[in-house]
Amino acid sequence: MFIRGDWFFILLSFLTTAFMAKPYIYVIQQDNYRLQCIFKSKTIRQIFLNDMLVMLVFVGVYIGVSFLHSRAFWGFLVTLFFFVAEMVLYFAEDGDKKKPLKYTKRAVRGFCAIMLVETAVITAILFHLTGIYDDDLSFFRYAGFLLIPVFYPLILIVTMSVVNAFERINNLRYERKTTNALKKADVLKIAITGSYGKTSVKNFLKHILEVKYHILATPESYNTPMGISKTVKGLDLTHQVFIAEMGARRVGDIKKLMKIVNPDVSVLTGINAQHLETFKSQENINNEKMQIATMLHENGKVVINGNLKRLIEENNYQISAQIIYAGAEENSVFASDIKIADDGCTFNLHFDNDVYSASTQLIGRHNVENIAVASAVAYALGISPKHIVERIETIEPVPHRLELIQRDVINIIDDTFNGNPDGAKAALETLQYFKGRKIVITPGLVELGDMERDENILLGQRIGSVADVVVLIGDKRSEQLKRGLQDFQGEIMHYSTLKLAEQHFKDFIRIGDTVLLLNDLPDVYED
Repeated sequence: MFIRGDWFFILLSFLTTAFMAKPYIYVIQQDNYRLQCIFKSKTIRQIFLNDMLVMLVFVGVYIGVSFLHSRAFWGFLVTLFFFVAEMVLYFAEDGDKKKPLKYTKRAVRGFCAIMLVETAVITAILFHLTGIYDDDLSFFRYAGFLLIPVFYPLILIVTMSVVNAFERINNLRYERKTTNALKKADVLKIAITGSYGKTSVKNFLKHILEVKYHILATPESYNTPMGISKTVKGLDLTHQVFIAEMGARRVGDIKKLMKIVNPDVSVLTGINAQHLETFKSQENINNEKMQIATMLHENGKVVINGNLKRLIEENNYQISAQIIYAGAEENSVFASDIKIADDGCTFNLHFDNDVYSASTQLIGRHNVENIAVASAVAYALGISPKHIVERIETIEPVPHRLELIQRDVINIIDDTFNGNPDGAKAALETLQYFKGRKIVITPGLVELGDMERDENILLGQRIGSVADVVVLIGDKRSEQLKRGLQDFQGEIMHYSTLKLAEQHFKDFIRIGDTVLLLNDLPDVYED
């Protein structure tokens, strides 16, 4: 049996747990629900510290009221205000996020499991203590509610570990269903991966192929097994081509995706040190990205950025499919005589022995290289060079990837989805072609492992050679960038968050300026 007031506090525990779960689920959602990242987050560590301070304050007050004659009444109030304080604390922390929590089915299942388990544990403890303490000592039972923040992270981790096990089983079911659907479908399957450029190449290729085929492609940056599975749900008899973008942060990711899609054509856009922190070595990155070529069946075709030709030859990768090299050097399909301006690019596009003049509204040399890779795929699938060149003229910029946003008084180059050294270098090269003052706003580069410090110092040097004003966001990588900017003669500003910098834009942006937004880290990285 329970003592009067138990059910009220059990209900409050249930509601408070919902508030407490949100920042934890937000953090693990950013890393594909891996629990190892929880206490790597500065936000989570700060929340836990705040919880401990609140708990100590209320424990002190609770001990104080225990000496009063009406301590049961005061104990009730102290416990009530403790729950109110906890909910206010978590509500206040839940400010604006660059990438807000997505209430997916998996996230909702996580919320429900955590709330139920936490409430069940509290209920069981109260039920047990009811038989131990007599009425005179029952007052102290409620002190147990004040200890919820201490044990909450442990209960959450254990609960989510069990939930993740069931989610993996559920995901395998979806993956098998997707694999079977693609096997039965009468469509040409194209897989695209790379350390950079894969989303751009996917969008460019889809646009070019639409001159002849009805296409289904993974939207935005859907590049995981579940992202592909969700896309395949929309596959119908009218589709002739399916394009799947494949992302990888760890060894085995591409292999799994290749087994699901089993493509007829593969595309490898480029390889660098992106995600070195999770891959552990450059060799692991190389081998993982090359799975898209080595796992392709012998009747398939693989289009590879020509910059990787030496890497493939030196490592003797076994590729049984037909290899087509493309890009900005002399390959099967390549771009030459590239002329870059602040309103687009013109170039010659070579198809075997034929040369065509081409133009695009996209800015940046690397966009031309990506166009050449996409053109090579389209050419291999029977699209004529004439039609390819015509379609290139109408390619729209990919949002947040060197996207030129022209305002009445300033130019903004939105490259916020660029987070790798090669992309950053290309963006800065593009910035040089704009007139007027040049402003670079960046938090630096992440997930580069042992190379991160040196790469950010080098990035600082490259920024210093182009920019007139540099705006650094965050702390850790800003110090690395400043090392590279030590000889910079322009103005350097530093803000803890991008939101704070935005509030001061009017202080340093002038008419005629060009602003490059170079990378924009999610909140978990600013932690």
